[in-house]
Amino acid sequence: MFPKHKRIIDKKMIQACRKRRCEYCGAVTNIEPHHINTRGSGGGDIKENLIQLCTQCHINAHSGVLSKEECLEVVAMREGISIDAVYTINRKAMGYDV
Repeated sequence: MFPKHKRIIDKKMIQACRKRRCEYCGAVTNIEPHHINTRGSGGGDIKENLIQLCTQCHINAHSGVLSKEECLEVVAMREGISIDAVYTINRKAMGYDV
Protein backbone atom coordinates (compact mmCIF):
# COMPACT_ATOMS: atom_id res chain seq x y z
CA MET A 1 0.00 0.00 0.00
CA PHE A 2 1.25 3.47 -0.89
CA PRO A 3 1.32 6.20 1.77
CA LYS A 4 -1.18 8.99 1.24
CA HIS A 5 0.36 12.38 0.46
CA LYS A 6 -0.52 15.18 2.87
CA ARG A 7 -2.71 17.78 1.19
CA ILE A 8 -1.48 21.39 1.17
CA ILE A 9 -3.80 23.42 3.39
CA ASP A 10 -3.40 27.19 3.19
CA LYS A 11 -6.43 29.33 4.09
CA LYS A 12 -4.40 32.48 3.43
CA MET A 13 -3.85 31.36 -0.18
CA ILE A 14 -7.59 30.83 -0.62
CA GLN A 15 -8.15 34.40 0.58
CA ALA A 16 -5.31 35.74 -1.60
CA CYS A 17 -6.86 34.14 -4.71
CA ARG A 18 -10.29 35.68 -4.12
CA LYS A 19 -11.55 37.90 -6.90
CA ARG A 20 -14.62 40.11 -7.26
CA ARG A 21 -15.62 38.48 -10.55
CA CYS A 22 -16.13 34.92 -11.71
CA GLU A 23 -12.94 33.94 -13.50
CA TYR A 24 -14.94 31.93 -16.04
CA CYS A 25 -17.98 34.04 -17.02
CA GLY A 26 -17.07 37.42 -15.47
CA ALA A 27 -20.24 37.73 -13.38
CA VAL A 28 -20.13 39.94 -10.29
CA THR A 29 -22.16 37.97 -7.78
CA ASN A 30 -21.54 35.37 -5.07
CA ILE A 31 -17.98 34.26 -5.79
CA GLU A 32 -16.87 30.90 -4.43
CA PRO A 33 -13.42 29.29 -4.47
CA HIS A 34 -13.30 26.03 -6.42
CA HIS A 35 -10.56 23.41 -6.14
CA ILE A 36 -9.92 22.05 -9.65
CA ASN A 37 -8.48 18.87 -8.15
CA THR A 38 -10.81 18.17 -5.26
CA ARG A 39 -9.63 18.31 -1.69
CA GLY A 40 -10.74 14.69 -1.29
CA SER A 41 -8.40 13.60 -4.08
CA GLY A 42 -5.50 15.51 -2.52
CA GLY A 43 -5.91 18.81 -4.36
CA GLY A 44 -4.17 21.51 -2.39
CA ASP A 45 -4.83 25.13 -1.55
CA ILE A 46 -2.36 26.41 -4.14
CA LYS A 47 -3.06 29.17 -6.65
CA GLU A 48 -2.69 26.73 -9.56
CA ASN A 49 -5.53 24.62 -8.14
CA LEU A 50 -7.92 27.43 -7.20
CA ILE A 51 -10.36 29.29 -9.41
CA GLN A 52 -13.01 31.77 -8.29
CA LEU A 53 -16.43 30.93 -9.73
CA CYS A 54 -19.91 32.37 -9.43
CA THR A 55 -22.53 30.04 -7.96
CA GLN A 56 -23.78 28.86 -11.38
CA CYS A 57 -20.28 28.20 -12.76
CA HIS A 58 -19.39 26.41 -9.50
CA ILE A 59 -22.42 24.14 -9.90
CA ASN A 60 -21.44 23.59 -13.55
CA ALA A 61 -17.89 22.66 -12.52
CA HIS A 62 -19.14 20.06 -10.05
CA SER A 63 -21.66 18.62 -12.51
CA GLY A 64 -19.13 18.39 -15.35
CA VAL A 65 -20.72 21.05 -17.57
CA LEU A 66 -17.61 23.18 -16.94
CA SER A 67 -14.73 20.77 -17.46
CA LYS A 68 -11.53 20.48 -15.46
CA GLU A 69 -9.62 21.34 -18.66
CA GLU A 70 -11.58 24.60 -19.05
CA CYS A 71 -10.75 25.53 -15.46
CA LEU A 72 -7.08 24.69 -16.04
CA GLU A 73 -7.10 26.94 -19.14
CA VAL A 74 -8.41 29.88 -17.09
CA VAL A 75 -5.79 29.34 -14.38
CA ALA A 76 -3.00 28.98 -16.98
CA MET A 77 -4.01 32.27 -18.59
CA ARG A 78 -4.27 33.99 -15.20
CA GLU A 79 -0.84 32.74 -14.12
CA GLY A 80 0.80 33.31 -17.51
CA ILE A 81 1.95 29.70 -17.86
CA SER A 82 0.96 26.74 -20.02
CA ILE A 83 -1.84 24.33 -19.19
CA ASP A 84 0.78 21.58 -19.00
CA ALA A 85 2.70 23.59 -16.39
CA VAL A 86 -0.46 24.06 -14.28
CA TYR A 87 -1.17 20.33 -14.54
CA THR A 88 2.41 19.44 -13.55
CA ILE A 89 2.42 21.84 -10.58
CA ASN A 90 -0.84 20.35 -9.32
CA ARG A 91 0.38 16.77 -9.72
CA LYS A 92 3.59 17.55 -7.83
CA ALA A 93 1.61 19.26 -5.05
CA MET A 94 -0.54 16.12 -4.81
CA GLY A 95 2.60 14.02 -4.28
CA TYR A 96 2.89 12.43 -7.71
CA ASP A 97 6.24 12.06 -9.46
CA VAL A 98 5.92 13.97 -12.71
